[in-house]
Amino acid sequence: MIIPNDNDHREFFYQELIKKCEVSVQERRTQYNGLRSYYLFGNSEEQTPAVFNKIHPHIDQLTSFLYSAETTRFSIDLGADVRHEENRKVPILTKALNDEWLNSNADQVMSTALTWALVYNTTYVKLVYNKGIHPYMVEPSAIGVLREDIAYTDRQEALVHTYYITKSELKHRLWTSGHPRRDEIVRRVTAAQTQTISSDIPEGLSVVLSQSQVNMVGNVNMQLGDYNKYKARVAEDVVEMKELWLWNDDEEDYQVVTLAAPGIVIYDRPGRHLFLKGELPFVQICPNPQYDYYWGQSEVQGMVLLQEARNKRFSEIQELLSKQVNPPVFLSGFSGILDEKNFALNRAGSYMSTDMPGAKADRLAPQMPPDLFQEIREIDAMFEEVSGITNVLSGKGEAGVRSTGHASQLARLGSSRAKKRALIVEDSLEKIATLYLKLMQVYDDTSFLDEENVPFTAEQFTKNYVVKVDAHSNSPIFMEDTRNLAFNLYKAGAIGKDSLLDLLEPPMKQLLKDKLKKIEAKQAQQAQEPKKEQKAEPKPKQEKV
Repeated sequence: MIIPNDNDHREFFYQELIKKCEVSVQERRTQYNGLRSYYLFGNSEEQTPAVFNKIHPHIDQLTSFLYSAETTRFSIDLGADVRHEENRKVPILTKALNDEWLNSNADQVMSTALTWALVYNTTYVKLVYNKGIHPYMVEPSAIGVLREDIAYTDRQEALVHTYYITKSELKHRLWTSGHPRRDEIVRRVTAAQTQTISSDIPEGLSVVLSQSQVNMVGNVNMQLGDYNKYKARVAEDVVEMKELWLWNDDEEDYQVVTLAAPGIVIYDRPGRHLFLKGELPFVQICPNPQYDYYWGQSEVQGMVLLQEARNKRFSEIQELLSKQVNPPVFLSGFSGILDEKNFALNRAGSYMSTDMPGAKADRLAPQMPPDLFQEIREIDAMFEEVSGITNVLSGKGEAGVRSTGHASQLARLGSSRAKKRALIVEDSLEKIATLYLKLMQVYDDTSFLDEENVPFTAEQFTKNYVVKVDAHSNSPIFMEDTRNLAFNLYKAGAIGKDSLLDLLEPPMKQLLKDKLKKIEAKQAQQAQEPKKEQKAEPKPKQEKV
């Protein structure tokens, strides 16, 4: 993309580009609010929460199948032309990468991002470097892209991220950085800011991110009366910020433009000054992608009609049971039935007498169907079909299964849909972890020791590598296959006990590995000790015959 050189033309160019990127934001935001309501409450925004929300546990269960924060670990694969000496650094950097992943809370951020990606259709993990790597989830209504018909983030020529900071925080950043136009910016922002926080922040959850410091502000616009428990309030005035990332052909890098409402350009600088040259800090999480629609499909969207049918049927069952317990009364032969008499008639243990001939009261209790909840169970089965979570996968068992082998076979066959999505999630994890290692190579000056105690830094490590999720450890669906493979490799002599522990990931793994090393060292020492020569016993003399 060619960026104008003239400042006035340049600012107008940026503002027009932002409008093009945000063409669907309002429409999508309305859609996301509805999906959020169904996920949290099992009903639309205008209705009261469902008695039983089937969508919420299904999404949470599916998330646990696609991603396991406790077991996910990464490995580093080197290119074919990398010097052999680099292999000595791999175990050390692999451990440093996995430690950084856990210490920065990326495991939990990823779990949250995946859950809401299933609810909406996509989310993002944004990486910010500020005295360490900080990952944050960004919801899709805060993002706009130039081409929604292109299903890849790294092929977008422009991407805009909207976030919010308090006015005091904006002043602090401008004064701390020594911005030459700080007084002018604050004056223009103050003059334009006439609304309060309740109207400034858009509907839905808005995650506030910036390159220097990260904040979170949310406002959930759900008209649920007393049931609305998730509407955040912020007492301070906030400023709408926009961060535009566009590809600059001249620089062969992204250009990052930071604007404050109403369209005031604060910073205009190359992406390498903020992140990594030629890289976006956003990684898209989209478990159900579409080839011709950038935002993908929502998992919740396919369950909305089923939840509505369940709510309707459950409401009808409740009404039927209420009529069964307290059925309507048909009075015949009575005259002058007043409200107090009717109340007395329907009160427990009460009675009413009359001298009118032929007067009687009949309770019209409805006839109960033989299997009242059969349709509810059928709808619940449809939920399982939509989500791809079978009985075997959820641990409920399956009728007719008589052996462990049979159950394992059914689990493998029934998990094919979930495995497909787990591999998509795995790809997103690898992209995030790769950015982690690249950031460590640029910003981390920690001195490590390789396997031969030679010091090195991450910067001195080769750039020819690929970060992979080790043994599909991100998903429990693959766990049984991984365990079987690990034991088969060990039995065949392809791996040792140390590698077996790495693949199995048992509790207190490092303690077990240290204990194993001590045992092996002791056995090696005993094998090297000289054997004591044993004196041969004299042979008994044979008597001459």
